[in-house]
Amino acid sequence: MHRLRLLLAALAFCSLAFSARASSGTNFSDQWWDPTESGWGASILQQADILFIDLFVYGSDGRPTWYTAAVHYQPQSGRLLFSGDLNVTSGPWFGAFFDPTAVFVRKVGTLQFDASSTDFATLTYSVDGVIVTKSIQRQLWAYEDFTGSYYGGLVYDQSQCANASDNGHVEEFGAFTIDHPANNTFTLTLNSNFGTCTVTGNYSQLGHMGTVDANYACSYGTNGTMTLYELERTSPGMTGRFIGQNNACQVSGTLGGVQR
Repeated sequence: MHRLRLLLAALAFCSLAFSARASSGTNFSDQWWDPTESGWGASILQQADILFIDLFVYGSDGRPTWYTAAVHYQPQSGRLLFSGDLNVTSGPWFGAFFDPTAVFVRKVGTLQFDASSTDFATLTYSVDGVIVTKSIQRQLWAYEDFTGSYYGGLVYDQSQCANASDNGHVEEFGAFTIDHPANNTFTLTLNSNFGTCTVTGNYSQLGHMGTVDANYACSYGTNGTMTLYELERTSPGMTGRFIGQNNACQVSGTLGGVQR
């Protein structure tokens, strides 16, 4: 019986880990790097399903150089894969009058950005026949502070419920607060149309996106574990995604709110 409980717990953990991954709606805009190779990187800006990527690297002469690519999402790949042409440009000196006709663009190869999760990806590019593959991740500069009072809620789907009638779509709306002190503990308290739920855990961050591994308990008898991820702080409020498992169901959905 003890081994069976361990097996069920392991299966539940694997299921959650598999689901907590990037989606086609993930915002990959950030500064990306290989932390073991500080000195070069990739700046990524996303609009819809296109990533504009600046590579700042070094040439064979050791001098800094940069390449650019506009890579498009490839849904037929079955992965979060973006690919396109890689270009190098030259133009007029920055300290003189800028003449757009003096800008020259040359295709040097291709670039692929293959996201394995929200925060990690494989970057593969070629420059005049030289192929480079790097494992990269979002680069952290400063922690966000989610502390505040919001109005919004959680929208999610329940599955594998002990009572099959509980499977399906759920929307919980109301006021919620987040307490996020400098020690990076994280407490979210939601007062919704169902009751009160409190989510507590430890916050971590890569790039501008945060993650919280948490426990939660609700006044209507539901309690379990939850992972909040793709947490983004904006001037109007905050958004994120989550997965969880409670004493009745597995859950997967989104959360967000405007700051009050």
